[in-house]
Amino acid sequence: MNSTIEIHRPCETRAIAFDAGEHALREKIYEVDVPQINQIRIGAEVAEHMFHILNAPEELLCEEELKIANDFRAKKHYSLSCGDIVVVDGEYFLCQSIGWKKLENPIYPLVDPMQVEKAIV
Repeated sequence: MNSTIEIHRPCETRAIAFDAGEHALREKIYEVDVPQINQIRIGAEVAEHMFHILNAPEELLCEEELKIANDFRAKKHYSLSCGDIVVVDGEYFLCQSIGWKKLENPIYPLVDPMQVEKAIV
């Protein structure tokens, strides 16, 4: 069984993004189907597993996790951070400085990454 994951990152500069509220403008920066590795995980457990995959040293990752981490980094993203939202099979989890906040009614603007690049240039 796989979990469908999306990562939504605040469009603000990274220093401000760490404090981004749950309604801040965001862009979808990554999407992947993650297989259940070693155990069944649901909800925030999957979000935490993604945090591990995208932040742990490569030598601590199994082959499947390393594929995901390398794919994420190939898209010029380096870690999962506070302020990012991880969508797990339609459930939204905001990464906080300690743990995760489940967003019951997530309402935030999601922009096309191409529009963000044009606005920056």
